[in-house]
Amino acid sequence: MITRSTLTALCLTGMLPTLATAADEYSVTEKPFKKEVSLSATFLPTQSTAISVDPAVWTDFEITSLVSQGAVVKKGDTLIGIDSQKIDEQIEKMEKDRVIGKLNLAKAKQELASLEITTPRSLESHARAAKEAAENLKWFKETGLPLSIEATKNSVINDELNLAYQLEELKQLEKMYKEDDKIEETEEIILTRTRNSVKRAKFGLKSSKLSSARKLETELPRQLKSYELAAENSRIANENAKATLPRALELKRKEVAKAEKADAEADAKLAKLKADRTLMNIQAPGDGVVYYGSIRNGRWSATTAVKVLKVGGKLPASTPLMTFIPAKTSLMLSAFAKEDKLSALKKGLKGFAITHLNRYQNIPVTITGIDRYPQTDGSFHVSLSVDSDTQAVTGMTANVKLVTSKIAQAITVPADYLTREDDGSYSVKLKLADGKTEARKVVVADATKDTVVITEGLYKAQVIVK
Repeated sequence: MITRSTLTALCLTGMLPTLATAADEYSVTEKPFKKEVSLSATFLPTQSTAISVDPAVWTDFEITSLVSQGAVVKKGDTLIGIDSQKIDEQIEKMEKDRVIGKLNLAKAKQELASLEITTPRSLESHARAAKEAAENLKWFKETGLPLSIEATKNSVINDELNLAYQLEELKQLEKMYKEDDKIEETEEIILTRTRNSVKRAKFGLKSSKLSSARKLETELPRQLKSYELAAENSRIANENAKATLPRALELKRKEVAKAEKADAEADAKLAKLKADRTLMNIQAPGDGVVYYGSIRNGRWSATTAVKVLKVGGKLPASTPLMTFIPAKTSLMLSAFAKEDKLSALKKGLKGFAITHLNRYQNIPVTITGIDRYPQTDGSFHVSLSVDSDTQAVTGMTANVKLVTSKIAQAITVPADYLTREDDGSYSVKLKLADGKTEARKVVVADATKDTVVITEGLYKAQVIVK
């Protein structure tokens, strides 16, 4: 018999075996098992068009008017009015500049075409002139100058001989007529004419000596210098032409190429500007409803749109700020599941959605897609089709219920009775007939947060303890 004092001593020394209380026991039973996943979802359209501007060059899209959030629109209705005065003025100015630019380009091309023809001709002309000037100098030095010197000297000699002839003739006439006592009139005329010839011969000799001296001392050296200068100038002009004319032609080619490129770029910029002008006609592509913000990655976000969409504001480029939803577009549900729910979900799984419009109405839904990779917040996008009519509209929310597992009769135990072993298996403490316990390995087939389904290792009516 164990007395109270003995029991106390055993408890203090740790020698008393642990006895399970009734509160720690669980009698294994078979009962229905159902695993359900709940997701918060948002109704989104199956079709929509993002409204944004993607300009190429223009950045000033000032808002002058806009439709309200949730506005019902007809095809062609203006969704966002944009002030186009500045861009229209810019287009007009660029069109005028383009006319001048085209004329200047045509002029440059004509100048280039002329240079393409005249440059080879000018090079040939300068080369020919240099060659001829060099040949002329060589001829003058070797032939022309010596011949001119000889001719000049011979001219003086000839005039000296002529004077000598005239003097001798006068001398003979005077001697002949002197022998006659009387000089006849005819003889007097002959003497006078001969004396005049002598005077002319003397003057001719004097003039010849002076002109010959000038020619030999001044004119011929000057002529030689002129030939030398002509040859040198022609040579320099030819060298200069060879250096500058091809360069000028190449510069003109590059100038025209640059002008053509600038012209093409200006044309492209004008075309882009005109295309940007057409972006200012922001109209409804059809009959439908307009929502502020964007629908992207399964979410409707209007935060940026609310800040920007106001008269006087400016549209940022490439930023969807409105979404057009065509009339009679069907709805779908967009939800996001965390990792702990992901394994239970699969494409084709059916369930129902409950809205705030009518919490007693179950709307049939079916999973149509599950993203393979997570969003930035770690959740996974789940798309669900809405399989019946609903009064819900885009942006409304719903609570989606999905039964991921259902067993008519299953061995289930509370999750906190389960122990995970080091090898990864699971076990429970089975209470034996003698009141002792032993670890019993079990196979877990499914589980909820609080309950697990055991397919091997336990039977109905067995008792397990914590």
